[in-house]
Amino acid sequence: MQQSFARVADVVEKAALASLVEDAIQLNSTALARHGVTVIRRFEEVPLLMVDKQKALQILINLVLNATYALGECNQTVKRLIITIAKMDKEYVMIRVEDNGIGIPTENLTRIFAHGFTTRPDGHGFGLHIGAINAREMGGSLSAASEGAGCGAIFTLVLPMSPPAKNL
Repeated sequence: MQQSFARVADVVEKAALASLVEDAIQLNSTALARHGVTVIRRFEEVPLLMVDKQKALQILINLVLNATYALGECNQTVKRLIITIAKMDKEYVMIRVEDNGIGIPTENLTRIFAHGFTTRPDGHGFGLHIGAINAREMGGSLSAASEGAGCGAIFTLVLPMSPPAKNL
């Protein structure tokens, strides 16, 4: 499955967000099972989007993997990963990845998208950075929220219904 998405970037094509999210879950299924994570899907009907599927999938895989690690490090009895797909308005849709894991300390919320920033000993610190850049290149955004350490985290990927015009 991963190889089918390994293609040249900047290829905009029609995509079903639910299908992209399911692919990201499937590609992380071993880690999700290992950490005992329950995935809850809250998918609203949204239209097909014209989007760079490779970039969108890369962001989603990273968000699901990061949430899985956060859940693996917490002491919650029930480890939940809630993924929501919803229309925001006539122009944008969002995919929210919410976990009840270790959370993000307030002082790190402003730094987590910076190149090289990581809190994991084996992390590289460029997954969220590249994700934010890719979201912006697609005309959207990637944001994070957390009430602090021990309170879980919410990452929201916002994408336009139609891609931005390219400057030639």
